[in-house]
Amino acid sequence: MKSSLQHKGFAYLFAALFYCILPGCTKNTPTSTTVVLTSNTPQNQPAFTGRLVFHRYTCYSCNDSQLYLYNFSSNSLSEISKGWTNVQNSMNAHFSPDGSKIVFMGTAAGTNNWDIFLWNINSPGLPKNLTAYLGSASDDEDCKFSSSGTKIIFKQNGVLTEMDTTGRILSNFPVPQSEASMPYFENGDTAILYAGMVGTLSNIYLYHIADASITTKNALPGIYSYYPITRDDTSFIFTRWYDQINQHDQLYLGFFDSRGPQNLPFNEPTADYSDGYPALGKYIFLSSDRTGTIGGYDLYVADMNTGNIWSLSNYSPGINSAFEELGSCYTSTQ
Repeated sequence: MKSSLQHKGFAYLFAALFYCILPGCTKNTPTSTTVVLTSNTPQNQPAFTGRLVFHRYTCYSCNDSQLYLYNFSSNSLSEISKGWTNVQNSMNAHFSPDGSKIVFMGTAAGTNNWDIFLWNINSPGLPKNLTAYLGSASDDEDCKFSSSGTKIIFKQNGVLTEMDTTGRILSNFPVPQSEASMPYFENGDTAILYAGMVGTLSNIYLYHIADASITTKNALPGIYSYYPITRDDTSFIFTRWYDQINQHDQLYLGFFDSRGPQNLPFNEPTADYSDGYPALGKYIFLSSDRTGTIGGYDLYVADMNTGNIWSLSNYSPGINSAFEELGSCYTSTQ
């Protein structure tokens, strides 16, 4: 999947069909436990010394997404995809564990085919297309590094697929859902979080590699859930609708044990909060169209305990724009 906006474009169409078929659907208020707020006292914005990568596009169907890199220590912002002649519409980048590389999805120049690209940070060279050799019949998206940095998990034609950093396919992981999207390794690389199915049928699952068993981590009928990101050894972040009727995206904290998901305290049912990425334990980078944004989706950082939230425009006025900023990923490395 391309981003929260692109997820939702399809999801709204699917949901409309869903409600036409099942007119008796009633409001299903989430039943999960809400995070207990320890404080809601305004705080100074948090200090970061790492880097953030994100993408920006002008509109959902413009196919003009570009990648940006922001360095908190030097307060420098650069469009890293500028001048890349072999790829267009680059998005959803993910840092390697040591922060030296990014892997991202994009369409090879002159095509509409999604491929996976690898780029060494600050390299003057072009990114390497890892999946070009698979051909136009292979639609390759949603790539993330393993915690070891030696493997990449991605979606190949709707199937969970693992390759090494040269592009050599290592494994495929069949699941019962007709499509598996947005895979992300659990810490230790022993299991894979993913969103199974699409639209109102999309839920979060955990695929255990050793025995090919699957655990359902979030499943609410008619409520779209997607974009799972591992936070630590015990928890992960994901996005889901507020309920069947209110289709605003909200960010949740899920758990690898039997605990149910928790609604994060900065969410508002009148705005979208999506594309969450954890940082320094208690913080989360995210995209939102909440009141006060410069464009459609702006980038924010929030405290998952207190609910305090800050626009990244506070760090650099160039980060947010009149366009859409999505798919952020943080590394604490310089």
